[in-house]
Amino acid sequence: MTSSPARRDAPREGGEDRSLTWPRVSVAIAVLLVLAFVVPYGAVQALHTKRLRAADEGTRTIAERLKTSVDVRPSGIPAGTEVLAGPGNRPVVTDERWNSATSVPLARLFPALSSHDPAAQPDPWGNAYLVNVAALSAGTVWVLSAGPDGIVQTPFVSQGAPLGDDRAAQVR
Repeated sequence: MTSSPARRDAPREGGEDRSLTWPRVSVAIAVLLVLAFVVPYGAVQALHTKRLRAADEGTRTIAERLKTSVDVRPSGIPAGTEVLAGPGNRPVVTDERWNSATSVPLARLFPALSSHDPAAQPDPWGNAYLVNVAALSAGTVWVLSAGPDGIVQTPFVSQGAPLGDDRAAQVR
């Protein structure tokens, strides 16, 4: 007598059914969607927050270092200089005065910079920190990062707060 072959829908030995059913497939799809979309979104948000904090810290650090030297014309800044610019890409500007032809490298004021100093690095998005030293007589002197969009929206001569997503620290 021969035994009949096992039925496909019959439970396997041990009593556990491992066939694919709609509830199992839908749970698997839900897990994949969470892994594909929710986890990366959280990572992107964390990176964005970290960059904003780094830009704020960079502008504050540079501003603190400049506060002691802006009241008296620093010897490292030639007369007529309008903008101090750190290393990095030149951000897009809405006020052309930020693209002054009389721009001096920010590092010129601080000759002994370490590679970890914010004045020796671009902002977290790869753009140069800018300082509007020519506004000393007419407005607020800002150490400015163009922010995530890479566009400087704060006017060169400004009395108020920075605009758009610009990150800034006031020197004076």
